[in-house]
Amino acid sequence: MSASSSASINPAGVTSTPSHPSRGSGRGIPELGQTEKQYSTVMKKQAQRHIDDYLRTDIKGVLELSRPVNKDKAHASERTINTVVQKTKIFFEEFDNAVKLQQLSPPEGSARSVKDDLVKERDSYKPLTLFISKVANAIQKSGETPSRLLIPHKRTDTAMVNAETNSRVDIALKCIDVSSEVAMGEDFFDSSASTKKEREDKNKAYYEDIFAIIEVKRYATASDQASAFEQLVRYTREVYDKQHNRRFAWGLTICGFELCICLFGSNYILASEKFDLQTEAGKQQLIRLLVYWSFCEDHRLGYDPTIRRLEYPGCWEIDVPSLNAPEADPVQKFKVETFYSNTVIVSADRQFGRLTRCFLASRQKPESNKQVGAMKHDVIIKDAWPESEKDANDDKRDEVAHLKTIHTHMPKDVKTDGTYPTLEAGGRVCFSRDPHPSVSEDPDFVEDNTSSLLGDILVDVNKSESSSTEAPESRKKGIAYRVHKRIATSPIGEPLRRLDSIQKLVIVVADAMRAHHDILENCKILHRDISNNNVMFSRTEKGDVKGLLIDFDHAIGVEPGSRKCHQQRSGTLPFMSVNNLENNGNKRTSLDDWESLIYLLCWIGTFGLRNEHAPDQQTQENLHIGRWTSGTLETIAESKRTDLDSESSFAKITSQFYDDSGDILFLANLVETLRRTLIDREEKDCKGANIVKRGIGAISLSSAKRDHKHLADLIKKARMVSQKPTVERIDPFKNRADNDAAISEIMLVELEEHAKLAKYLLSEGIDEFPINILSGW
Repeated sequence: MSASSSASINPAGVTSTPSHPSRGSGRGIPELGQTEKQYSTVMKKQAQRHIDDYLRTDIKGVLELSRPVNKDKAHASERTINTVVQKTKIFFEEFDNAVKLQQLSPPEGSARSVKDDLVKERDSYKPLTLFISKVANAIQKSGETPSRLLIPHKRTDTAMVNAETNSRVDIALKCIDVSSEVAMGEDFFDSSASTKKEREDKNKAYYEDIFAIIEVKRYATASDQASAFEQLVRYTREVYDKQHNRRFAWGLTICGFELCICLFGSNYILASEKFDLQTEAGKQQLIRLLVYWSFCEDHRLGYDPTIRRLEYPGCWEIDVPSLNAPEADPVQKFKVETFYSNTVIVSADRQFGRLTRCFLASRQKPESNKQVGAMKHDVIIKDAWPESEKDANDDKRDEVAHLKTIHTHMPKDVKTDGTYPTLEAGGRVCFSRDPHPSVSEDPDFVEDNTSSLLGDILVDVNKSESSSTEAPESRKKGIAYRVHKRIATSPIGEPLRRLDSIQKLVIVVADAMRAHHDILENCKILHRDISNNNVMFSRTEKGDVKGLLIDFDHAIGVEPGSRKCHQQRSGTLPFMSVNNLENNGNKRTSLDDWESLIYLLCWIGTFGLRNEHAPDQQTQENLHIGRWTSGTLETIAESKRTDLDSESSFAKITSQFYDDSGDILFLANLVETLRRTLIDREEKDCKGANIVKRGIGAISLSSAKRDHKHLADLIKKARMVSQKPTVERIDPFKNRADNDAAISEIMLVELEEHAKLAKYLLSEGIDEFPINILSGW
């Protein structure tokens, strides 16, 4: 139950897309040295991959997902649809004639002109925006009580002010208050400002203020439809990035006369069947959608009712599931703790996946703008959509459960105190589907998950794809089940990029890996995602740095009596271990995380703590480390095997660290020491990183040429035993897994010895590592 249901919320839902709030940072590795054009190309390719992976077309029932849940609102919306259809019928013919500037298909035998296509496409914006405005006007005068009105932004074919690229949005829809005036004239621009600059400023388009995007194409062809989907995917990603309480998003494509309604979730794009806007039935479906959007609850629009923007005093109000909620009580089990935030440090800049967002927050509610500015944060709130089990009791990767286990089983130790998160609140996000039930009804609380969002559509899609012979292998499992989770933890860490020396970096990662080691030993939980985002630091009262290992979203409990966990791909590029990249049958152990640490330190050694030594994209691709991010996961794994295999091959990585100062040589010494312990130790008559082939396969091509008779004898003997030559493949990563406890213990000692030296030098006021010390180290 919301602890702040009386908060002042704009009935139009505009507070769900607050005006220009502080923007969070992305979590992935930045696009090093890319120009805007290169970045735009990368985004287009990424959008196409997302379409290949997530787009489902001709899905029936998508429109119905916007229908109001509240019975009174639902009945009012149906009455309004009939009223609006009658009021706008007179406009149908005018709309048809205007949109006929487009054509259903290119004239047969004619060459298409890109310029002509663009002109004709733009000609259709005006009748479309005017039609949508007339619908909004009719809803406003219908005598019913909608929650909001949907109107087109005053500018069409516009470059969004805060967009990452210069791409132009055809038509942007936004929510306005029901009492607002709906512009119906030919000029949609706000003319209330006195100067041209003021008018332009008032009519600028921001992704923060946009509800949905409409992409228009001239023809109803497959290529134009594909292009419309690709643009819609790219622009909707920015909606997620800029709107910090967006759970899912809507979008429309109109190609020729064909309307397609799209719903974007964390791991799906559902595109409706196509509606023909030439027909009265097709136009009625567009009207139905606009009416539903005007009457439905905020959560049906894709906004999160548990994250609210308070216009005054100007902050976010966030509900987090309470740890003390009584499960047996049908209402109190939805109890929440409410926090307040003025800072978003991570935005959902990745459109698909977990949609992770992070807020710095306080329990104390600010009462004024001044108090918001002076807010002291005591927790960090993480909001995400991880893949999960339907039954929370079966959820083996639940971060809340892991942090509870850590709290219970970790011994109190000054060494590890503050090096891992303390859980303050958290759980699965629930809310009332109908925030305004009738007097006789209880609030209809529902868990926010894939099933509650999609209902029967999820069942139908998964059933269809599991039995389809044409569906690609990646679709055989259907749409993955994800659950909306939120946690509040302390202490609050700072990112590695805020460190000012390599010495402090070594101290921080030593603390984090000590926490990693002790949590595995005492709690039997393996982290599985060592990356630049999950190793952070805090500062003591004396100003010293202390490492902090966060984000147990990928963590998993190890098998009873073992330190190993099941094979399952996890991690963050470019820090993923070889086992995870190959997704092979090897058991995952703590050594995978130590391997990731080596990659993290090498990345920093090459590009700097703040990526300040990042080269242009072409130069990066030519670096040896550039192979850790380009190509397929399998080719990246092959590159990493080669790089780790020997001291000489690994030197090709460390020799490209950004300079030859004492600090960098110290870091290079550390990573080579860790690599040597991980890779060069002989385990089960095997060492190195590359797969070894033995038996007949161990004879090299050159020796076979020198001794054909010997080779023939070996083959003959092998056939006598098994009728065919045999080759034994020995994977060092598999063999050393059985000794992971001893190896990781040694690596931890080596890391902590380097950290001790770094602490000593800092205590002596020596900011840069003296090169002459290395000779005796």
